[in-house]
Amino acid sequence: MCALAALSSPLLPLLSLLPLQAAHAASATATATASAAAAQETNETRISDAYAEALRQCTLRASVAGEITELTVKAGDRVKAGQVLARIGGSEISAPYDAIVSAVMAKVGDVAMPGRHVITVFDPSRMRVVASVPRSRLRELNLDEPVQVEIAALKQRVKAQKVIVISQGDKPMQMAKLYLELGEVAGLQPGQQARATFALSSWPSLRP
Repeated sequence: MCALAALSSPLLPLLSLLPLQAAHAASATATATASAAAAQETNETRISDAYAEALRQCTLRASVAGEITELTVKAGDRVKAGQVLARIGGSEISAPYDAIVSAVMAKVGDVAMPGRHVITVFDPSRMRVVASVPRSRLRELNLDEPVQVEIAALKQRVKAQKVIVISQGDKPMQMAKLYLELGEVAGLQPGQQARATFALSSWPSLRP
């Protein structure tokens, strides 16, 4: 029995290492699998920085010289077409369509000259984001697949309803613009930052 104990005693450290080695191997395998999955995801999509804009946006200006005697709105207010937004002397500034006020650039008591910017409004029902990619990379994008748009300020992801590509010039590295129409997205404002995720073509000849 003593001889057996003496013989098995040096094996104990080796045996105790086996579970650790197995755990390390499993961890390495899991890491490799996760890395492969991340690479596959990267190879199947392309992310482009973008920004939001309204298809209809306008800045309303004073048409006559005079004192601004009334401002009936503030930034963020919703207004109806024809609603009076400001009064300057004997004239009025009215909303051209149902809109949201994005900025008020004057205050009551200011003296406005013709052409002075007073209020900016936009149509929230027709929003889009604009992304840019090099012309040489356009053919890599699979625009038949849905384009996902992430809006950081809203912590929200939405799907583009329509994609319009504007590609000008003939140099490969010139940038093409992609207009991703979203319709109305609650809280979305012109100028907010976004990210667009495009699916890539499955044809190897079209991939980098």
